Amino acid sequence: MPTFSVTAIVMIGPTGFTAIEQQMGVARRLAARDACAALRRMPQVGRVIIAAPASEQAGLAELNLYDPVWDVDPPARPFHFGYRLAEIIRRHAVTRMVYIGAGSMPLLPEAQLGEALAEVAHSAGPLTIANNVHSADWAALSDAGVVQPMAHRLERDNMLAWVLREEAGLPVKTLPPSAGTRQDIDTPFDLQVLALHPRTGTHLRQWLQSVEPTLNLDILRRAVGILRSPGSRITLIGRVASSAWALLEAQSRCWTRVLSEERGMAANRRQTTGQVFSIVADHVARVGEAEFMAQLGRTSDLVLFDTRVYLAHHRSWPSAADRFASDWGRPDQIADGRLRRLTEAALAAPLPIILGGHNVVSGGVYSLLEIAAQ
Repeated sequence: MPTFSVTAIVMIGPTGFTAIEQQMGVARRLAARDACAALRRMPQVGRVIIAAPASEQAGLAELNLYDPVWDVDPPARPFHFGYRLAEIIRRHAVTRMVYIGAGSMPLLPEAQLGEALAEVAHSAGPLTIANNVHSADWAALSDAGVVQPMAHRLERDNMLAWVLREEAGLPVKTLPPSAGTRQDIDTPFDLQVLALHPRTGTHLRQWLQSVEPTLNLDILRRAVGILRSPGSRITLIGRVASSAWALLEAQSRCWTRVLSEERGMAANRRQTTGQVFSIVADHVARVGEAEFMAQLGRTSDLVLFDTRVYLAHHRSWPSAADRFASDWGRPDQIADGRLRRLTEAALAAPLPIILGGHNVVSGGVYSLLEIAAQ
C-alpha cells in the first residue's frame, strides 16, 4: 500500500430492538454501503475497515460492502469510541485515515470528500479535516497517531475534532456548512428529510421509497411549503449555529426567531458533567408544555425543535426508543413522562412543530432549504 494512501474506518453501531430503532439501523447500514461505494472510487483510499458488533456482521455482509477488512467489536467490553478507534489504528498500522460514522455523509458530494482526502493524504504535517468541529460525524487525519494520547477523552465520535483542536492544540479544518457536510442519520427526522432530498444515495433512496408510507412525510411537506411562502415565521430552538440561521435568512423570505443555547454540549462535556442549563427548558417547566406550544403557535408558522438540550437540562436521557418515538410523533410509545408530555403538546399545536436531535437545526435546515428550492 503506498505510504500516502488513506485508510477509511467505517464504524457501524448495534441496532436496537424497537421497530423505529430497526428502521434507523437499516438506514445507517445502507448509507454506509453508499459511502463505501464512493470510497472505493477514490484513488486516495487504500483500504476500508468496517468496525461493527458481531451481531451486525451477517446483515452487513449481505450489503456487499466492496470487500472491506472486518474488525469486530469486542463483545464483553463496554463501547468507548476513543479506545476503540485507537485499538483499530494500532492493530491495522493506520497512518493516514478518515473516520466515518455509518450515517454521516448521505448527501456529501463525492468530489468534496475526495478533495478532503487528497489534502490529508499529501499533508506534510498534522492536519484534521472534519465536517463540523463542534460535533464531528466524520474526520480525516493526516496523522492517525494523534488519536492515541487523546483516546481517553473521546467518549463519543462527535468530540473528535473539538478535542484535537481545543485540548491537543492541533490544526483542524472545518468544511463549509451545507446539507452535504452537515446532514447525517441520527434520528427519524433525518430519514424524512432524506426521503425528499434529490441527492440521497442510490441504495438508501431505494429503501426509503419502499418504506415511504411509514415515514409520516406530511409534516415535512408542510414545512417545505411554509419555507417557500414569503413572510412565514420560522422558529429554531436548540443548538442552532449562526451559519444555519444566516442561510435560512439568505435563502428564504421568512421571518426567523432563534432560541440558541448549549452549542457543543457533548463535545465540551457539559452534558456528561451535568452542567447543561436551558432557558427554554426552564421556561417550559414554569408555564407547562401546553402553554409553551400555544406561545409558539402565536408567534410561529413552523418550529424546528432540537429537544436534546431540553432533555439534558433535566439531567434525564430517555432511551433511544423513547427519543425516536418522540421525533416520530408517537407519544403512546414513550415511557418517559416528561418527553411524552412535550410530544403530546407539540402534536396538539395548530402548526407543524418538528422534534428531533441536533440535526433538526443543523444539516436538516440546509437540506430542507435545498428541497424547498426545487
